[in-house]
Amino acid sequence: MREYAEAWTALALMAGEFVHWIDGATRFNPARVMQCFPEHIPESNTLLRNLFIGRGFTVHQFASLIERLDDELRITGACLVVVDGPITMHLDPQVKEREARTLLRRCMDRLSRVAIEHNVSVIVITESTPNSKRHSLLLQTVERRCNQRLLGRIERFRGKKKMWLLHFPSGCSGFRKDVVEQETLEQSFSRILHAELVHNRGLQEEVDQTQLDQTVQFR
Repeated sequence: MREYAEAWTALALMAGEFVHWIDGATRFNPARVMQCFPEHIPESNTLLRNLFIGRGFTVHQFASLIERLDDELRITGACLVVVDGPITMHLDPQVKEREARTLLRRCMDRLSRVAIEHNVSVIVITESTPNSKRHSLLLQTVERRCNQRLLGRIERFRGKKKMWLLHFPSGCSGFRKDVVEQETLEQSFSRILHAELVHNRGLQEEVDQTQLDQTVQFR
């Protein structure tokens, strides 16, 4: 799902906005964001000047980055915060399980406050499938503190592997369409993140009319 966050970041940077990207898994690659810029934009690498990257190599360094976020947003007035791989550092066996859960819970609570107080969008990127009991508990900590989720998983559709997108709490879902070579970033963004979801919301509304106890709301 990182490519969606990268596309959102590129859109914000092209609009002249500031973006904070906190890398909790040491895997951020600015070249991937640059690939989202349309080719007609000259010297697109200069847009990266408005992208502030923080990287924590330990769980405590990561927590410190989250703690400082409030003060940094007062200076930059950024419109978007991306937190990539927050659980990775908390899986460190040198950190006790209870301490890891406490630190992550505090980080997520602070991110929730930051989103409200600064009116900023906060995107948290995690794996969807846990690989241990500890990982599962940490994922639950994140999910309980997020008011929306976009889940992507690879499935076979007509003999081809495609990404299935599912949005919570609306329940909207749909397959991601194949990218058309000529389309712009804005067109790709609109099509991937909205067209399928809106279409499926319409189908869901038809189902609702049959008296099934379901509602759809996409924010």
